[in-house]
Amino acid sequence: MGNYFQCSLKSIGLFCFMAFLIGCTQKKEDTLQLKKNAHIVLIGNNLGSRMMNFGHFETEMQLRYPDSLLFIRNMCDGGNTPGFRPHSARNSPWAFPGAEKFQTELANPSGSIGHFPTEDEWLTELNADIIIAFFGYNESFEGPKGLENYKAELHAFIQHTLQQKYNGKTRPQLALISPIAFEDLSVKLDLPKGERENANLSLYTEAMKEVAAKDSVLFVDAFDASKTWY
Repeated sequence: MGNYFQCSLKSIGLFCFMAFLIGCTQKKEDTLQLKKNAHIVLIGNNLGSRMMNFGHFETEMQLRYPDSLLFIRNMCDGGNTPGFRPHSARNSPWAFPGAEKFQTELANPSGSIGHFPTEDEWLTELNADIIIAFFGYNESFEGPKGLENYKAELHAFIQHTLQQKYNGKTRPQLALISPIAFEDLSVKLDLPKGERENANLSLYTEAMKEVAAKDSVLFVDAFDASKTWY
């Protein structure tokens, strides 16, 4: 199982890294513009969080841009969605004003008391120039009935994010990363075959692509790419 995770995360790290490389072949507006001393922050769900256990993404970025003095931080945490980012010491789990309306079953006071910074406070503290956001997997368990709510939540997150100036000067560049495919390991482990899961993941990937296009932000389809790994 460990080898599987390592292989998959290495692949997704390198695949995300390609989002930066396409600047060599595509129009400027279709790429993330990497400048010297850029502050890159990863946010989102467990796909990004698992990358903390392996240094492939950060290593490749530093190798490819050795003179750029890149600042890279991974703030992902399992279960996070565009609007719902709970933490045991965070007074509010909502990532932006109004996010609670997209998670009505969870829109209750958590009782958390502490001083853990909000998402916006973290991004400001880190002076984020570039934000890479991993979403869509947790949300996909809502199936087709949750698609419109997810698109609305994602749109609200994008609109909020692009109104901020976390680095104190300019709005951040933003890229969305879709979920990866569900691998069928049912022969080896007591797990689903992934047929229903992949059907939902495909729907949510397409939803992310649609919202990203309407809101003019970059999108990486890791779902279709990852299907070939399996």
